[in-house]
Amino acid sequence: MNTTKLQLQARQLLADWFLPVVILLLIVAAVSGFAVYTAVATPAEATEYDTIESWSTTADLSHSATVTEPNDVYSVGQQLEDQPRYYTEVMPVLEGEIQYSYGAAGGDVAVETEITQLTRAVEDGSDGDVVYWRDEQPLGTEQTDGLSADDTHTDSFAVDVASMDQQAIETAESLGSTAGTLETLIVVDVRMEGTIDGEPVEHTEQYELPVEVTSGTYTVDLPSETGYVEQQTVAVSAGWSDRVGDAIGVILLLVLSVGSLGGLVAAKHHDSLAPSAAARQAVEAKSEREALDEWISRGVLPSSVAERPRVEVASLTELVDVAIDCNRRVIDREGADEYVVVDDNVVYGFAPEIPAQTAVEPPVDQGGHEDGAVPTGTDDSEPTAKTETTQPIDDRTAADES
Repeated sequence: MNTTKLQLQARQLLADWFLPVVILLLIVAAVSGFAVYTAVATPAEATEYDTIESWSTTADLSHSATVTEPNDVYSVGQQLEDQPRYYTEVMPVLEGEIQYSYGAAGGDVAVETEITQLTRAVEDGSDGDVVYWRDEQPLGTEQTDGLSADDTHTDSFAVDVASMDQQAIETAESLGSTAGTLETLIVVDVRMEGTIDGEPVEHTEQYELPVEVTSGTYTVDLPSETGYVEQQTVAVSAGWSDRVGDAIGVILLLVLSVGSLGGLVAAKHHDSLAPSAAARQAVEAKSEREALDEWISRGVLPSSVAERPRVEVASLTELVDVAIDCNRRVIDREGADEYVVVDDNVVYGFAPEIPAQTAVEPPVDQGGHEDGAVPTGTDDSEPTAKTETTQPIDDRTAADES
């Protein structure tokens, strides 16, 4: 079944069911219009956002000291970890360590830590600490390349606390001033660079470990907060623009239903909805011709065929049946709107009926015959059934018989 025939059938179906289809389109338009109004025309609400964790880092800092001098409490070689107070005479070297890692779905970064001993003289001011002078001594640098998520980068330091305290005093005395309060800190700088979850990352952190030396003891304070959390903002409630985006399907449905309704009513008003009889007849004739194409050949007939008796057949299908019975081909005459089968001394013919609104009456000569008509061999008093619509075989063409 060709596309044109399907289109005609669809048009006829719409014409037969015009009222139900119109009612259905009205219902669809009303429902979709109300849905669009509800989604778009209601008062706009601000979109609410929330923050979620994207990736994070962890920095574990610790300190310790090893007993190097004999005493009555600790044995030599014993290591004390994360003590609130260490004794300068028996455990003079402060040791520390940082274990650094990050958590994410995936990543590849380089992590570098730089540890520095910082000595400075500071004083409280109205706008914060006033630093009079500072002295930095590097304690070491460590770098780890290709660090993946949940792997650990480790760095450590060791400093002689007694020597550090003495050096701070000598530096202050060399300036000839004791202004400010002397502070000694261990500063750990962390730099991370690479990609995390497919995104480029450049990140730094800094931790300060104040070391306070008193008579015969020293203490180390660890940072109260370590690590870092990278956050991203996501919408948790839809605003007006989001609701418009969600309603795009309903908007399209509204436009389609209204447009279809208008087109259907306009076609009905102009009587162009249902296909005409002529259009249906033309399509059916074309479909029949295509279905029987294997039995039909185009050609012209010799003039001698015009003298033979002629039998009119009711349809092209029946003419094809005659051709099959006679073991002949159906000839689609070039230049004439008819099909014929030539069998010995008889001609079988079929002339498709021309639709009334497109048919053109052929001119009539003075003898009362159509222009160019040739008698078919039958008695004038007994005309064949379709002599008024059939264009008989003429002697203008010549070809071999099938």
